[in-house]
Amino acid sequence: LEDDLMRLFKSDMVDAFLRRFNVPDDVPIEAKMVTNAIKSAQSQVEAQNFEIRKDVLKYDDVLNRQRLVIYDERRRVLSGEDIEEQVRTFIRDTVAGYVKSATGEGYPESWNLDRLWTALGQLYPISVTVKDLEDEAGGSRDALTSDFLSAELVADAEAAYDAREESLGEDVTRELERRVILSVLDRKWREHLYEMDYLRDGIGLRAM
Repeated sequence: LEDDLMRLFKSDMVDAFLRRFNVPDDVPIEAKMVTNAIKSAQSQVEAQNFEIRKDVLKYDDVLNRQRLVIYDERRRVLSGEDIEEQVRTFIRDTVAGYVKSATGEGYPESWNLDRLWTALGQLYPISVTVKDLEDEAGGSRDALTSDFLSAELVADAEAAYDAREESLGEDVTRELERRVILSVLDRKWREHLYEMDYLRDGIGLRAM
């Protein structure tokens, strides 16, 4: 009864049967009810293993499709393809995401724009102040909107990127973009693989 098969399925019923009829431990189990319980447990385990194998195949299929996307992206970078527009899209999306996170709830008066400016300042040398944008929007905090802030700050970030490119030169900037993208892509892909392995192991443990 300590067998994993009996521990997972039908062990309570079989144990109750053996105790009821006071069956010694060294007597072979031959009762029809016990035999049927064991067969039922075996069938359940086989069905469970079949479902696990199907899930593993689905998991592998998803991971393979993700791998194709990542490898295609790496190929583009390693072949020297111009990814400037992709980098600029990252810049726009990142700044807009910061703004949305800071202004998604409440009224303009309650937005913590100082924290937003501090966060953006860690990404690029922000050149506009909260007061600048308040004045441009109409002279007060309550005139600000999330869309207005997003548009103005994205424009500011792109202007900073343009200035950086001008100081480095176009060729150096394009090469720097490829190196940074490749480094981030590889790091994030490794982290994703670790997380997927952890998820796969977790699903296997729960299935048992």
